[in-house]
Amino acid sequence: MVHVKLNSDIIRQIILSLADSDPKTGEYKSYSILYPCLLVNREWCRITVPILWQQPFSFDHIRGARAIVTYCRFLSFHEKQILIENGININLLFQNGSKSQYEEEEDNNNNLNSLNRGNVMSLEFITNSSNSSSSSSSSSSSFYNYDLSGFNYPLYLRRLHYENFFKSAEYICIRLSDYSEGDLSAGEDEYNEEYYDDEDQRDFSEQAKLLVNSLLTLSQKNGARLNGLWFSPDSPYNDIDKYEPLYEYGKLLEDVNVLDICCLFRKPALFSILGRMCHQVRHLRIHMIWSRHYEEKHIDKTGEVIHELISSQKSLVSFHLESCKAYTRIFFPLLSIHSRSLRHLKFDQVDFRGCPSWAPISDCANLQLLEIIQCTNMEPDMVRPLISNNNTPGEKFKVKYIKINHSCRELEEWVKRVNGYKQIDLPIDIQKLDEASGSNNRTKEI
Repeated sequence: MVHVKLNSDIIRQIILSLADSDPKTGEYKSYSILYPCLLVNREWCRITVPILWQQPFSFDHIRGARAIVTYCRFLSFHEKQILIENGININLLFQNGSKSQYEEEEDNNNNLNSLNRGNVMSLEFITNSSNSSSSSSSSSSSFYNYDLSGFNYPLYLRRLHYENFFKSAEYICIRLSDYSEGDLSAGEDEYNEEYYDDEDQRDFSEQAKLLVNSLLTLSQKNGARLNGLWFSPDSPYNDIDKYEPLYEYGKLLEDVNVLDICCLFRKPALFSILGRMCHQVRHLRIHMIWSRHYEEKHIDKTGEVIHELISSQKSLVSFHLESCKAYTRIFFPLLSIHSRSLRHLKFDQVDFRGCPSWAPISDCANLQLLEIIQCTNMEPDMVRPLISNNNTPGEKFKVKYIKINHSCRELEEWVKRVNGYKQIDLPIDIQKLDEASGSNNRTKEI
């Protein structure tokens, strides 16, 4: 029997294909299927671990806390002392030798007490469930037989969900405070979701900021370079000091090419910070940006910092605007800045009331895909520069269009001309059910 040895590049491509990563953001959609790759042999393990650790804070705060425990192992004695002096006694994470308390609990859960794990961190936090199946438990048991102490986990960070990272740090600080005060027994504490209380009035934000800054400094010092940033501010209050430390991480942020910002709570200063720190963004998504009326003055002020962000990018390739009302008008003039580089525009559940003409879209000579999904208030005069006979899209240009009632007929006719479009009429009984429930009948692309 002939044994074929695959080189490292081929193995990596196999692992990446199994991860089902998003072609634009690089985010991995499936982790559990990669877990067995750790067990094939040492080479597969060596290639898989850095991939699994590229986005450790894209999960809930508990799994993120497990990643923080591992990161803390890489802090110097001086760095640890600074945290301890500020009330973050991370030594409590490493009780019972070199293991953290959380790893000790995982040992108990998986009956792995007999293993000498040394400086090995459990990778359970990257699976969809800590106890997904008996087979995964046996895989974990085998995995712990490998010596992973040589892995530089902070170096592998590539995609950062900033607020998730913060919440994980707050969770660690709350737990350490309770341990220090004797409110919890280290041996009896359960590591579960219910322990974290969003209504907890104690303020650990200052400690969390210190811990986050320490670990970001650690990653930057170890050579990590982010390629993706996600922001989802979760407070209506002025907490700009939560984001100002980003100024200190120029090297860490200089290669960011994917930026995702949720604007449920507007943070104009965040746009300004990102405009100064990130200049290589190729894929930008802004969503949940909403106001009652498009003539409100604060919209123009927000538009100024968004202009700072978009104009500071060298070559924007895709722009995705989702769940937007009243702010739509500030984005269209900005599209002209990247008219040569834009290949993909997506408007999803966008209210175009008060929006200027779509001339900036027609000026995107290299546009390959335009998506208009369940948008409203598109007027004939508004779309005319795009749909006029003088504007001939390229051969590769396609439109994905999903309408709701009272859409723009002129735009629909143009979509039909561009790439073929057919209306699907739902059965009568389903239409009546839609009307009774208050839903809108939809037309779908063929």
